[in-house]
Amino acid sequence: MAEQLKDPGIGEKFNARSGRVMNRDGTFNVRRSGFDIRRLHLFQYLIRISWMHFFLLLLAGFAIINLLFAFIYLSMGNTGLRTSGDMEAISPFWQCFFFSLHTLTTVGYGNFYPYGYASNAVAGIEAMLGLLGFAVATGMVYGRFSRPTAKMAYSKNALIVPYKGINALMFRMANMRAGLLMEIHADISLTYVEKVGDQFMRRYYGLHLERNDIIYLTLTWTLVHLIDEDSPFYGKSVGELEDMQLEILVKIKGYDEGFGEHIHSRYSYLFEDIVWGAKFVPAFHVDEKGMAVLDYEKISRYDEVELNPFTNTLKKQEALM
Repeated sequence: MAEQLKDPGIGEKFNARSGRVMNRDGTFNVRRSGFDIRRLHLFQYLIRISWMHFFLLLLAGFAIINLLFAFIYLSMGNTGLRTSGDMEAISPFWQCFFFSLHTLTTVGYGNFYPYGYASNAVAGIEAMLGLLGFAVATGMVYGRFSRPTAKMAYSKNALIVPYKGINALMFRMANMRAGLLMEIHADISLTYVEKVGDQFMRRYYGLHLERNDIIYLTLTWTLVHLIDEDSPFYGKSVGELEDMQLEILVKIKGYDEGFGEHIHSRYSYLFEDIVWGAKFVPAFHVDEKGMAVLDYEKISRYDEVELNPFTNTLKKQEALM
């Protein structure tokens, strides 16, 4: 019999039937409510968000700061700024805005310059903020580039495949980065929901893999879980598995030679992501020079095949029909 695992930190008791535990991008399906100042951490937020959102926030912050200082200079009137050459044709607001741009970036073209104690003091403060701000922004960009992250390609589906006279659950993965991944370890678990009284209980079972570790991930790695007497899939019909609201949770850990750090990757498959009676097609071939060529477009491709029948009970026969 499959051995039930303790709650891995996701939760067991719920007041209603919960949805997906883990999203395809590896994030957990949890929404936090209630405000607590201790939850705010700008550095971690800016490290985690996408590059597009990161640069949009930088541009928005840059524009807001320049607008703020432009209004400060504008409020000083004639004692604020002076212009040289033909810059007087530009409206006062844009003169102040462009001067703020030049000061914040410490460019200083000379066509605008502060006049009086107040405007010189404000310009000095803005120049200091510009130096500090760009130093922080540069550090953030470096932090995002240098942060060890995994970029794995997983097959879109997990397959039930005839294997070694019985059947097995299989899915495969590959490294999307050019760097070498070594000492790869995989932990796979199954979770499902059942109703106990007025509560919904989430159960967890470990899925024993034929191989949990590989030394190098240079091509693809197909992870294999045999559906034998020790499997939580054993003796279950397709209808029962669908009603269980099952989810297969994947956790990968490895050493990235390029980053010089360990990286982690997560993925999950729902019941509807499982294809019954299929087998992956090869995702790589050897070219005329004898070099292995990995085709990422074939990682999820499969062919339909006949499954091995279960002969012990009718229920087990129905399990993989």
